[in-house]
Amino acid sequence: MNSIYSPITLWVSGLTLLLLLLSLQTSAKRPTIGKNSLKYDGIDVSHHQGEINWKEVAKDKRIKFVYIKATQGATIIDKRYEENIKRARRAGLRCGSYHYFSSHTSVREQFLQFKRVVKKSKQDLIPMVDVEKEGMDRWTRQQVQDSLALFCRLVKQHYGKLPLIYSHFKYYNTHLSPQFNRYFLFLGKYSAPAPYINGAGRHNIWQYSERGRIRGIKGFVDLDRLMGDTKVSDLLL
Repeated sequence: MNSIYSPITLWVSGLTLLLLLLSLQTSAKRPTIGKNSLKYDGIDVSHHQGEINWKEVAKDKRIKFVYIKATQGATIIDKRYEENIKRARRAGLRCGSYHYFSSHTSVREQFLQFKRVVKKSKQDLIPMVDVEKEGMDRWTRQQVQDSLALFCRLVKQHYGKLPLIYSHFKYYNTHLSPQFNRYFLFLGKYSAPAPYINGAGRHNIWQYSERGRIRGIKGFVDLDRLMGDTKVSDLLL
């Protein structure tokens, strides 16, 4: 009897091992964001996320804040901004709006566009300005700093508070630090350890993944984490 079932037993064991190896291989290919991938406090979105089910997103109690792209340069309005800000706030999420800074148009024209689109009465959080290498290709380091300083002054005059500054941590350290270290800072870096800034100061939010998954959003979304003792209440408008 043992000799009859032994080959079957071996065949089943071999098949099980093969399936296990295939499973491990598939897992290795799947994009991951580290063991702390679930330790997020907020997200930032734009039209790239498509239509978002904000009611589903709001069910995730880990999400304490949302930043939504509003404008870019002096002429571009994110095509999903009005829909996103309205539905996200209606779902009970605390929201702020951001502007993608551009060296291709004047600072004042960019601010006027942002001001027209982003109504103070419809914001929970301080505005954010997104400063990235790709958008600053026509300005020197000094021009980037002078232009950003002017934009920030205009934001404070209208909205009552200085904006949050977003940048990739490397670009921040080469082009903005230490002149803007006193601002609330939102830095992107997609691997451990956490980002750092040159000189005295600290960053307040770490965008630690651009490949997060959230119920209610198709595809990937940026995941953000509050750092140190920073609280959402610190960012309230």
